[in-house]
Amino acid sequence: MLRFAFLEEFGATVAAISDVSDGNCGFKDPEPGAAARNRERMCAAFSVNHRDIVCGQQVHGDRIALADEPDRGRQWGAHLEPFLATDAVLTATRGLPIAMFVADCVPVFLLDPRKRVAGMVHAGREGTFSRIAAKAISAMRERCGTRPADVRAVIGPSAGPCCYEVGQEMADAFISAGFPATGRRLDLWTANAMQRLEAGLSKENIAIAGTCTICTGAFFSHRRDVSGARNMAIMML
Repeated sequence: MLRFAFLEEFGATVAAISDVSDGNCGFKDPEPGAAARNRERMCAAFSVNHRDIVCGQQVHGDRIALADEPDRGRQWGAHLEPFLATDAVLTATRGLPIAMFVADCVPVFLLDPRKRVAGMVHAGREGTFSRIAAKAISAMRERCGTRPADVRAVIGPSAGPCCYEVGQEMADAFISAGFPATGRRLDLWTANAMQRLEAGLSKENIAIAGTCTICTGAFFSHRRDVSGARNMAIMML
């Protein structure tokens, strides 16, 4: 697993993403129970109760939810469903883990160390295009009093500009929206960094992991494997 010291030094108890060595942590599991055990093992490494994790039902949209104590376990515990049609989860509750599951889509970690607010954003091609990252920062400001200049952000391992090729129509639309692309290859990393700068973050407060899930083999990739396996990104105050 990859831990993000950039966020942990500012007060995140956990900021990490699993890799292939940790095994599939998703929900399409060809071996019954294996992914659940992998999730438990990853959580145990950070002294996190896997039954406490709060998740959104990721649909490549731009809905944002604010999780509080009554939401503890949204996915596995207390018979609570995940936040419906939600691709970003924020929390200001200490000890409440939030998570996303990705394989090429961009996991975005957000932390406001002053107001003590954390956020996890699932920014795939559609989410990036709809500017979910910028909207999540706006939600932190409106719901939690965050000043964008205080926010630290990490753009985690995901499909890189070296490999992420789409159809010409999508590439043209991406470029027309002001995002970078080379031919038909989209640069989701820079596009998400741009949204943070536009939202008021300082350049020095944005870190890009720079690891491509498609070509490095270090993380699960939908483009490479088409297996349904997922990496688990987790964050907790």
